[in-house]
Order: sequence, then structure tokens, then C-alpha cells
Amino acid sequence: MKKEHLISIFSMMLYLLYGTSVRAQDTIAPGPAVADTTIINSGRSNLQVGYGSQDRNKVTAAISTVEGSTLEKNFTLNAGNTLFGRLAGLTVSQGNSEPGAGVPSLLVRGRNTFGVNASSEPLVIIDGLISNGYNTANAFMQLQPEEIESVSVLKDAAATAIYGMRAANGVLLVTTRTGKEGALKVSFTTKHGFNQARYIPESLDSYNYGLLYNEALQNDGLPARYSEADLNAYKDRSDPIYHPDVNWYNEVLRPLAGVSSYDLTFSGGDPSVRYFVMLNALNSQGLYKKFGDDDEESSNSKFTRYNFRSNIDITLSRRLKAAFKIAGSLEQISNPFAYNTASTFSFLATLPPNAFPVYNTDGSYGGNTTYTQGNPVANLRSTGFFQTNARTILTSLKLTQQLDAITKGLSVSGVISINNYFKSGSRKTKQYPRYTAVKTPGGEDITVLVPGSQLTSLAGTEQTLDQYRNFIVQAFLDYQRTFGKSDVSGMLMFNKDNITFNAPPSDPTVPSANSTDPYKHNNGAGRLTYTYNDRYTGQFSFAYMGSDLFPKDRRYGFFPAGSVGWVASNEDFLQGSRQLNFLKLRASYGIVGNDNTIVPPSLSTRYAFTGTFGGGGYFFGTSNVPANGFAENVIANPNITWEKEKYLNIGFDATLFDHFSLSFDVFDRDRYDILVPSNSTTPLFLGVNTQNLNKGRSNNKGFDLSLEYSKNTRRGWQFYVQANVSYARNKVLFNAESLQINSQLYSTGGIIGQPLVYKFIGFYTQEDIDRRLADPKSVPAVLTETIRAGDLKYQDTGGPEGKPDGIIDGNDLMPIGKNAIPDLQVGLRGGFRYKSFDLDLVLQGVSGNTAYLGGSYFNAFQNNGTVSPIALGRWTPETAGSATYPRLSSRNNLNNFLGSSFWQRDGSFIKLRSAEIGYSLPLKISDKIKATTIRIFANGTNLFSLDHIEYGDPESPSGYPVTRTVTLGAKIQL
Repeated sequence: MKKEHLISIFSMMLYLLYGTSVRAQDTIAPGPAVADTTIINSGRSNLQVGYGSQDRNKVTAAISTVEGSTLEKNFTLNAGNTLFGRLAGLTVSQGNSEPGAGVPSLLVRGRNTFGVNASSEPLVIIDGLISNGYNTANAFMQLQPEEIESVSVLKDAAATAIYGMRAANGVLLVTTRTGKEGALKVSFTTKHGFNQARYIPESLDSYNYGLLYNEALQNDGLPARYSEADLNAYKDRSDPIYHPDVNWYNEVLRPLAGVSSYDLTFSGGDPSVRYFVMLNALNSQGLYKKFGDDDEESSNSKFTRYNFRSNIDITLSRRLKAAFKIAGSLEQISNPFAYNTASTFSFLATLPPNAFPVYNTDGSYGGNTTYTQGNPVANLRSTGFFQTNARTILTSLKLTQQLDAITKGLSVSGVISINNYFKSGSRKTKQYPRYTAVKTPGGEDITVLVPGSQLTSLAGTEQTLDQYRNFIVQAFLDYQRTFGKSDVSGMLMFNKDNITFNAPPSDPTVPSANSTDPYKHNNGAGRLTYTYNDRYTGQFSFAYMGSDLFPKDRRYGFFPAGSVGWVASNEDFLQGSRQLNFLKLRASYGIVGNDNTIVPPSLSTRYAFTGTFGGGGYFFGTSNVPANGFAENVIANPNITWEKEKYLNIGFDATLFDHFSLSFDVFDRDRYDILVPSNSTTPLFLGVNTQNLNKGRSNNKGFDLSLEYSKNTRRGWQFYVQANVSYARNKVLFNAESLQINSQLYSTGGIIGQPLVYKFIGFYTQEDIDRRLADPKSVPAVLTETIRAGDLKYQDTGGPEGKPDGIIDGNDLMPIGKNAIPDLQVGLRGGFRYKSFDLDLVLQGVSGNTAYLGGSYFNAFQNNGTVSPIALGRWTPETAGSATYPRLSSRNNLNNFLGSSFWQRDGSFIKLRSAEIGYSLPLKISDKIKATTIRIFANGTNLFSLDHIEYGDPESPSGYPVTRTVTLGAKIQL
């Protein structure tokens, strides 16, 4: 199709939709082929701030920004996964890689709350409108990089105070692309590639399983289970029915799964209408084998999403403008019905290779009564299928009227927005029979039905799984004016939103039951900025916000913030400096809040200022049987309020030698009124569930540093490097905890989320056991287990002041290690462009976090489980000095697999989050199809990790495998 024909068709579409058109003669001649790589540009004039934008030189707040075009250089299923290592102050923690379900966790400058169910996630704002939903219901996670103009992190009180009691966790500010005045621009991008599990857990084969199981039995004083003949049959695999050797991961997962993406955008306009239109189709197949191809009553694992966006800006008159945005997505996920991430992979990590064959000789499914979970292959192939369908719609209409007739620089705006997310599910279920192979006394092979397993026909259930919708009304009064050397700008606004949602269930196959009342917020906010002589800037911002979560007389709060800035480079003594091109010093202080303290929402806990009542039991006379009655379940707390935070930030921005830019901030955050259980003030013998009180306090200190360097050489090379460093360390200042014998059990004084574990001090020796028998007081008693040589030994600190008390129990837990959130995070983006070639890399490194090896995969033979390679380092009398794993036991060992420092590992890592190499075809080739640019590229996401975890990923050690993605693509611009 010729370019002119395409323009004519699109012009007709625009005319029908918006009453305007684009003429073919308005198009510009194709320019030289240029790689579609964004060179870092710190000179962008404006920065996005809360409910507006400001000149970069006048911004006195702490803000980090990444351009949307840089986020396109990888393949991800949600926008959150594009932000790894790109923004100073933003910690992005990887979730699982399950298509359509895995979403990353976002934190701004670390974690600063430990309240009851309190959220630490930042507030997400898209085009000025709140979009927070839970997990995949969050509209930001569903955006495509191609529709994003920029993503900014608002980090201090000066930037976030206008969001009031929603601001204490920081704000993620997303701005979508809009059309610019000019000729029609058409861009088409396609990517095709594959997902691959970066690590699949390994299990020992049946031969080694049998050897180690016999050793475990011997350690327990029991006879061996597997004879030499059994072990030989496992080793040579001569008897796959009665001596199976099954790699269950290989039976269930495939090595590669296809992915693809198609993106088409149109943009342009004239003085009357500017437009940006995007269409996107995304497809990702799961790592499960295509069981749906084997059974028409099952389904292949597949994720599909279609995104669309239309942003239209219309100049209705000289003083009246309108902006209409409509965007959304349609999503479908198909999986075998028994597919549930947690249960499926827990079963795979538990099931031994010799438990039973996948199929018996007669083709029936293998199984037995020991493993009631079934047969992993049959679970995914013969239990039906489960499909979910989700749709998102984001709409807004904004009208802006200039009021120059009243005074120059004054304008008034109004916004109305209706957003909705809805997810439904269709379950088709059935059961299957499984059989155990046995030999008759005559030597005949037969199969016996496992009790409880049977064949049933397919039955269906339709259900609502999740829903989120909001209705938002906003009004603005803006003013901007320059008087000589003075520049004055101000904003007053009112925001009212009404949000209703069903909390998503923990099990995706079960419908949500937490239908809640609407959440209502009213917010009046403002910002006043004064700049003198382009050197001195002062800003005051505030919010007066109310929420229906609190009592009527305590529903509203005032949140002020002030900041100052000094552009020192504009002073006479620095002007004209070749070394220091720009220097701005800034400082801010303010108070912000967090009312998101009921997560997930529940009618029984949401309105904590009222008591709750329900069934209760009363005892009369001497009977131990209670009489049914009605009782107060939770005492009302009429003084409940939101968390508050006093926030100090000091920083500077500088540009050196024309090519080098840096930004540095230090911060101090004091949070108080954290909602915590009243364990230290209200005794449990009161007889009711005591209320939570706003007694908790914490502190969080740290710094952010951003560095940028870019340069063009005379030989045509263009280099760019961007690095960011973020450090945050928190401390619990007070938590209303119950009394403890051992003071080490208090969280006060430690970090938020401090793990409490037993301290591993070595393996028990036979001398320890003999000494314990001779003198029971010489070695601490372990109440949960009969200790043998080779078991884990823990430090006895359970007495007062941490002194030994002769018993290993819950009082011996100690604060050891850290949680999964790193203290230090480093991001590095770099690349170059030379002639038609370009390269872009993003690495992320973290430190100051702890990973924990726990669960079935690491607990050999527990609960009839399997054994993994980590157990090869087991303790034996011969390896007592070098053992890296406790002695093996066939019984459920209640000592060795307690939470202890033995299972902790350094969680730091360096990951290559994305890499892309591209080549732009010569102009003479693109001219043949009337294109300005034709670029082909290859990119990879999450390609490798350098870490200390031998058996998995430090961020996601279990569950659905972390995947790497490799794609080939092409981008054509007309």
C-alpha cells in the first residue's frame, strides 16, 4: 500500500471521529536513516510534577525521570518490568515470570512502614489520575512502553504533598504520549522471540534418591528400603514401571515458549487538532508443554493482550482547549485447570523421581495413595481448563479556559474521568482416574485404581474474579506570570474520587468475596512558586484531604511542604564558567500521610472506628460447653488516623564540562502514627480482640545519586552512560510489642521486617550427644526432636538478657540477616551509536538483602518429598569437617529445617536487565518503500545474573521460573 493511500485512509478515520483530517501534502520528505536510540538529554526544559509541569531550573523537589522511548528496548508483559535500574530512588523487585500474573514490587526510597496490613507501594498517577489497583489490576502495569512519554518518581514532600494522605510512600507519575503539530507520523514495530527459564530446579535421579534414602533410614536406625537389585534397576532404567526414573520438570515444562508483539502508532496534527493513536497486540506462551494439543478438554498456557490508546488535543477557540483520552486493554489468559503457580511448583519440588511412572504400560496415568495431589502431567492435561478475561478502560475529558480577560496568565480547567477494570473467569473441570501398577501372585502385570480417583465429565462455572473502578472529578485554577525579574506561578485544585473494587483472591481459581463499599477521598490542594532573577526559588505546596476510612470528626488532615532552590550558576561569579555549566542547590521539608493501611480491604476491618460484633460463646454453671450468643469481636478505635511522615530532603543538580550531569539528594524520613497491635498496652485476658492503635514510629535515612555522561565525537561516535545509586536504611523507633524474656525478640531498634531466626553454630557431634546423656545441663535441650550427630546446633540465648536457659525454643530466635529489600541499589545504562549501528545495555545491582533457602526443594525427604543436589553436601562421620547440609533423615525432622541462619544467603546480585543492538538500513533501501527509517534489532531481557544463590534466583527462589526473553524485531517509520 502506498504511503499516500495510508494517509488518506487515516485522514478519513480522523475526520469521522474528530472532524479533522491530515493532508497528504503536509507530510515531510524522508530524512536520513537514524537509529531509534535515545541519547540522554538532561536539557529537557520541563519536568512533570504533581498536576502540572515546571521549568527544570525552577524545580526545587526531588524527582527522577526516565523517557518512555528508552523503555521500549526490552520485551516485558507489564510496564513495571521496564523500570529495573533506571530511576534513582525507585526499588523494583522482580516477581515471578508467570504470564499475566507476575508483577514486580515497587518501593520509593525503601520501606518506611510496618503497620498492620499497611502498604508500602507508591501512589500511581497516570495523566494526573489515580490508577492504583492491586497487582495486575493496576493500570500502569498494563501500559505499553510505546504509549508512555515519561515516568517520574516524586520522592520528597515538596513533590508529593499535594497528594496529601496518599503521598508518604512516594508517587509514580506516568505521562502518556500526545500528538504534536506537524505531518502524520506512522510507526510500526514488531518483535518475535522466545521465553526461556533462566533456572529450573534440579532433582537427583532415582538411583541417587534410593542411595540417599537408604542412608537416611540408616541414620534413623531403620532398615534399608532399596535393595541392590532395586538400585541397579534405577541405574540402568530397565524397569520403567516398577522402578521409574521421572524428571517431573522435564515432563511438565518445555525449554522455549514463543512471544510476539505488534505495535502501530499514528501521531501528528494541525493547530486545531493534535492526535496520538496506538494499537498493540502482545502474545506470550507459558512454559508448560502444550497439553491442550493432547486433550481437547484441556488448554495450552497462553497470555494475550490487546492495548489501544487515543489521545486527542483540540483547540476549540483562541482561549478554550479540550483534551480527550481513551485507552484500555483486552486480556485473555488460558491455562490447564489444575494450573496454580504455588501448588503446581510445590508439587514438582516435592515429588520423588521414583514415586510412580507418568503412564503405566496400558497407557493409564500412574499414581498412588501417598501423593494425593495426583499426577503432575495428568493434572495439567486431564482436569479441564481455566480461562480468564480482563478488560481495562481509562477515559478522561479535560477542558481548559484561558482567563486573560480577567488577568494575564490565569486559566481554569475541569476534568472528569471514569476508569474501570473487570476480570471474569470460566472454569471447566473434571477428574481423572490414576492407577498403581502391581504384579499378581502369578506374575501378571495389572493396574489398580487409586481410591478416590475417578473419571468425571466436564462441568463449567462462570465467575467474577476482580473488579476495580473509579470516578474522578477535578477542578484547577492556574496562574503563571512574569513581572520583570520575578516569575510567579500558582495552582489551586480540587480532586474528588470514588473507588470501588473487589479484592483479588489469593487463589486465582476462586472468585473474590471481598466486595467493598466505595472508597472516597476529597482533596483540596495548591502550589505557589516564586522565582527571582532566575536564581532564587521558593515554593509552598499543601493538601487538605479527607478519607471515609476515619471518623467524621477526624476525617480531614492538612499536609504542608516548603522548598527553596538557588541556581548558583546564574550568579555573576559563576556565569561563563566552562567547567561548571549549571549548579542548583535545593532543600525541602514537609508532612505527608499514608491512609492505605487496610490491605486487602475488608468490611470487617475497614471501619476500625466502629466495633464489630458476631457469634460468641458463653459458659454457664459448671459445663465446659458454651452457649451460643452474640459478642463484641473487635473493640472500636474512635481515634484511628492515618500514618504521618515528616520529610527532610537536601540536594543539588549540576552540569559539568557540557557533557556530565549529576544530581544528589540526602533524606531523612520520620514516620509516626503507624497502626500497630496494642500488645504492650492492652492485656489479652481482657477477653476480646483488642484494637490496633496509632503508636508505631520509624525512621528512614539515605541518599540518591544520578550521573549522566554523553558525547558526540568528530568521527561520528555517540556515547552515553547513565548511573544511579540509591541507599536507604530504616529503623523501627517504637512498636507496641508484648513483653519478651529475651530482649533480642523486640523489633524496636531493628530494621523493618527484620528476620528472627535461630543462630547456627555448627553440627552436633557424637561427643555432644554423649555429654548430654551424662549431664543433661551441659548441652541445651531441643524440645522438638531427639538430637543425633549431624543435626544443626543453635545458640542458646533464651534466658533474660540473652543468657542461656538450657532449652532451645522460640525464645532463642535472634535478629540475623536482613529482609529481601536491598539497602543499596545501583543502576547502569550505557550504549553508543556509530553510523547505522547502535547498542543499549541496562544493568542492575543490589546489596544489603538476604535470600532464604526454604521449602520442599531444600528439605530432603520431608513429608515424603524428594531430594535435591544441595543434599549431596550432607553431614556424615566422614564429612563432618566439610559438610554443607545436615544429616539425612527419613522422618520429618523438626530441628534441622527450622528457620535459622544456616539457610540464609547473601541476596546481592548483578543482573543484565536488558540489552539491545540495532542496525538502521541505508536511506536508499528505506526510500524504496517511502520510509524515513527502517531499523532491525535484537534484544534480550533478564539475560543473566551474577549472585550467590546456587539453586535458583535470589529474588524469586521458588514458584514459576524466572525467565529470560530474546526477540528479533523491526521498526518502520513513515
